[in-house]
Amino acid sequence: MMTKIAVAAALALAFVTAQAAESIRPLRGETTASFQCRATVIPEVRQCAQACEQAGGDDARWECVHSCTTRGLWSMAQCRETGVPADAVATR
Repeated sequence: MMTKIAVAAALALAFVTAQAAESIRPLRGETTASFQCRATVIPEVRQCAQACEQAGGDDARWECVHSCTTRGLWSMAQCRETGVPADAVATR
């Protein structure tokens, strides 16, 4: 199960990284709170992933990107659950 989650997270991050220049817009049916959480966390994850890409080394880079994705997904989940701004959750 964890492998499936890791693969999904890696694919999601690859998709997000590919859209790095694209602005973050609300999704159809998305609540305002959920959008605010996503809009706060995604730029941080993108920045983290870019730093990983510059670090070099295939295995280390993959682990770094995986870590960025996992932290980002966790931050968004916590933000949506608690209603606390995502930047406050990410600093914990």
